[in-house]
Amino acid sequence: MISVERKLSYNSYWLAALVAVFTALVLYMVISLGRDIEKHSLQQPVYHFADVLNEQTIETIDQLDSDAWVKTKSQNFGLTNASQWLRVNFASAQNSQVLEVDYAMLDSLQLWFRQVNNDRNSVGAYRLIQYYNLGDSLKFAERTIIHDKFLIPLPNAPNGMQLLLRIQSSGPVKAPLKLWYKQDYIVYAASHRLFMGLFFGYMLAMGLINLFLYVTTRNVTFITYSGYVFSFALLIGSIHGLGYRFIWPESPWLEERAAAIFAFMTMSFIVIFSSQILELKTKSPTYYLVFKGFFLIYVFSTISSLFMPYSIMIQLLLLLLLFSIPVILLASLSLAFKGSDIAKFFSAAWVVLLVSGLTASADNFHWISLPIDSSYLLMVGATSETLLLALAVATSYSVQRREARKSHREASQNESQAMHAQDEVLLLQKQAQIDLEGQVTARTQEFEDALAGLSKVNNQLKGMSETDTLTGLTNRRFFEKHVLVEAARSRRERQPLTIALLDIDHFKSVNDKYGHQCGDDCLIAFADTLKKVVKRPGDLLSRYGGEEFVVLLPNTTNDGAHKVLENFRLAIENLMVKTHGNSIQFTVSIGVTSRVIGPDNEYAKMIAFADKLLYQAKEAGRNCIKLGNF
Repeated sequence: MISVERKLSYNSYWLAALVAVFTALVLYMVISLGRDIEKHSLQQPVYHFADVLNEQTIETIDQLDSDAWVKTKSQNFGLTNASQWLRVNFASAQNSQVLEVDYAMLDSLQLWFRQVNNDRNSVGAYRLIQYYNLGDSLKFAERTIIHDKFLIPLPNAPNGMQLLLRIQSSGPVKAPLKLWYKQDYIVYAASHRLFMGLFFGYMLAMGLINLFLYVTTRNVTFITYSGYVFSFALLIGSIHGLGYRFIWPESPWLEERAAAIFAFMTMSFIVIFSSQILELKTKSPTYYLVFKGFFLIYVFSTISSLFMPYSIMIQLLLLLLLFSIPVILLASLSLAFKGSDIAKFFSAAWVVLLVSGLTASADNFHWISLPIDSSYLLMVGATSETLLLALAVATSYSVQRREARKSHREASQNESQAMHAQDEVLLLQKQAQIDLEGQVTARTQEFEDALAGLSKVNNQLKGMSETDTLTGLTNRRFFEKHVLVEAARSRRERQPLTIALLDIDHFKSVNDKYGHQCGDDCLIAFADTLKKVVKRPGDLLSRYGGEEFVVLLPNTTNDGAHKVLENFRLAIENLMVKTHGNSIQFTVSIGVTSRVIGPDNEYAKMIAFADKLLYQAKEAGRNCIKLGNF
């Protein structure tokens, strides 16, 4: 008959095998995603020039000898302070394409799209088509396309153009260039978001479960494990630009330091967790002191990352990793050879993280070149490592139970009375375990129910905050957010944007004569009529306040808007609202203006001008439309 110890060991190995299968599946997903990305690598030759003295500008770069530019297949330049220039010639380009710089941690990224200047009377060999200035040194909202990676729309150039790219960063410098059609990028982005969502969902679940276990058991191993999981998730989020997009978009200062801060923080938690799970304080006091020293160094480095240059801290991190990770692995292997099941799984976890971490570091510093994004490989390693560490924690608990039963059997052989007492203790222990598991399950369910309830309430509040409850139209708050998007689109696509303000004539007298309930019914009828007339998918109808409404018509001139709004004015003029035994008629005055948006705040001036035109319509006798070019 198989002993309990061997049975538990077999179960642990089966779980480890399942972890290996899961890791292989995730790795296959990453490789497939990497292949899809590589299909969109630039087919055009890419030429590179390293400006070691950082003295070249767009005015002087064309004066370089042709042999100063070197053809390159990999846009990974490692850790360098030199400005990196890339040059690409396109035979043709379409504005349905976007260029992706597939690395989110670049301080400065300048792009010039140019064409050969055929005009002999003008100065310069090239004519500038478009210029973009991007990078983490700017606020996230200043990006041309709001995305965690750097996306640049290509100008329409059927006769060809040249791209010049200047890159500079305090950390590793790489700029993998991908060329996408917009519809293809949408499909890829969906797969990428799914993978990232699965990863961060998994990390969040692991962190929260262990945090909850700490709350219920007060075992510090769980809180340090949660700290490691959350820190590592923030590290991956900063590497992929998700932290800058969703958590600290207004802080270029934090974006510059986030990767170093969270990397040192992750290692701080890893070192203290390793010491706890391996019980080094009792099993290996020498290693315990070494781990304590590493912990203090990593904590100090975390604080130093707040004000020290990123380039210095990232090199210090690599140096510390080269020393600390092998020491951690050596400590766990020494205990594993002594028969510790916990150390076996812990060693396996560290081998996975060591391979993936060192491979990712070597790719970032341009020591090797990988066919996939190294950060994906690091995510796969972290996923497997956290599962194996969770298995180590579970094994630790199993070992504690085994030792308790062994002590019970030895005591029962000495004295039957002691055996009886030991049985009672075991029953109490089992009951406590059942109670604990029940509490964990109940608290987990309560937490999930609370999260679901909060999510539902949040969605309801968001809908309520952006919808006018009376008319069903969007409200002024939604309009003020949406007009920013349409203004940016008008400026980017050079298409006119029309803003119209509408006001019900003598509406106060309607309320005074028939009552507010009848007035509300008139507002509802007004909104329903407006929906029937203005019905393009991109148009926006909003209640601006009281009896005043606003209409936003993208890609529409004053003449086009006048036709639509004149139909609406006639519909209101002929509208008869029957409510509470009353038949009510009213008219509407409208102010309309249209233009291609220029400066950022120009849309606000358009709203003010449309309001002025609305008052001119009122002064002209009401029931009319006043148009004007702002």
